[in-house]
Amino acid sequence: MTAPRVAAVLVNYRGAEDTIECLRAFDALDWPAERIELIVVDNASGDGSAERIRSAVPQAVVIESPANTGFAGGCNLGVASTNAEYVGFINNDARPDPLWVRAAIDVLSRDRSIACVASKVLDWDGQLVDYVDGSLTFYGMGYKREVTLPDEPAYDEGRDVLFGTGAAMFVRRDVFVDVGGFDERFFMFYEDVDLGWRLNLFGHRVRYVPESIAFHKHHASMKKFGQWREDFLLERNALFSMVKNFDDETLGRVLPAALGLAVRRGVARGDVDTSVLDLATGAGREDEETLTVAKRFLAPVFAIDALIAELPSLLEERARVQGARRRSDRDLFPLFRQALEPAEGDAGYLEGYRAVVEAMGIEEHFATRRRVVVVTGDPLTAKMAGPAIRAWEIATALSEEHEVELITTQSCDASHPRFKVRSVDGYRELRKLEEWCDVLIFQGFLLEVYPWLKKSRKVLVVDIYDPFHLEQLEQARDLGERERYAAVINSVNTLNEQLRRGDFFLCASEKQR
Repeated sequence: MTAPRVAAVLVNYRGAEDTIECLRAFDALDWPAERIELIVVDNASGDGSAERIRSAVPQAVVIESPANTGFAGGCNLGVASTNAEYVGFINNDARPDPLWVRAAIDVLSRDRSIACVASKVLDWDGQLVDYVDGSLTFYGMGYKREVTLPDEPAYDEGRDVLFGTGAAMFVRRDVFVDVGGFDERFFMFYEDVDLGWRLNLFGHRVRYVPESIAFHKHHASMKKFGQWREDFLLERNALFSMVKNFDDETLGRVLPAALGLAVRRGVARGDVDTSVLDLATGAGREDEETLTVAKRFLAPVFAIDALIAELPSLLEERARVQGARRRSDRDLFPLFRQALEPAEGDAGYLEGYRAVVEAMGIEEHFATRRRVVVVTGDPLTAKMAGPAIRAWEIATALSEEHEVELITTQSCDASHPRFKVRSVDGYRELRKLEEWCDVLIFQGFLLEVYPWLKKSRKVLVVDIYDPFHLEQLEQARDLGERERYAAVINSVNTLNEQLRRGDFFLCASEKQR
């Protein structure tokens, strides 16, 4: 079979030596040379980089951007120049392993649900970790928990992740374009976090593939700009991604906390002398109208100001993202890994961090326990029939890890120490439960009695253990041929509707399945 076409996109800004070294490493790639495009976007370097790269690597296509649009804009320009089925992004200060492309494309070719492959990224010598998983804090900052740790076999297992690192990753070109590509407002930093977050929200998967390896020199490009500018971009872009991607409930809870903590980080990093102001009364030293502070102190202030300036466009983008989402925040929270990572060791900051997390109920909100409703149409009493016993045992098992309510549409006089057990009667009560839960598990004729559930966006798990369509052959025996036939057909239609709508199914045995 002919290998699919792959485009490798690099962004260069005054780093021709690194870019040339990266491009030459593609000569050792285990992939047909005629099936890969090398695309370099020069971000208005103004130092002759484009000419030097063309001369050193003639097979590379060099696109000269009229302005420096950052990593995000450069990558988007590179993607717009190719019709390749897959696009690989790699930092110009990185180099690919010979299997970098093949390992990633093998996974993408086998499974259409995977839209993005996150490569394993090691340091230049291949000894220490740069990326093997992506984590995200509740205040929007992506980070790599394992960075600088020694590489080990535990990092050689593939897994679904929230995002890959822009240092080395692959996407399906059509999906990348469909979701809007990298957000160019970010310029650099967290554009890869934002992209992966959106892909997951829209129902795609991002897969870490440890056989797809690249080696990275670690932020060589950022050394040109200084720490305070990096602080500003990180703080600003974290706020941008939060406003776009969190749902209403989560954003309302975390945005005030994130704004406060951003200022607190500025105070900690800027080493500000807070004695000039009485924090209890607001009184300052009468003889001092000005205060000299480090740029790092002001970085979060400028970031918040930038958020306000971009708010109209961010809210417009938010409407698009939220309208297209296919997965809830709670679905994605496990991929955040450790959402409550403080990311700053200053004692004063940590004191404020703990106060904010407790006051806003952050830890409770980001817990990965799911809200599960189990519904049975049988009575929940001292003596229960098979379907009720089954619902009871399902609720018991799930309550060990999740918040569960067991519901019956019949009588109820049972209780359990770990979960609520009760009877519901009517649309209003069930509607409240459907709004509350993440997952609804049910048996019997629930969709027929409450057809609005067919349009629910919650995960519906259908327990088809009870063969009620077969039971009707006996139970309707005395109704006469016509009525008996109608009862059986009604049950079969009900079962088929459940099979059409359900997201997951349970049954009694392999034979029944």
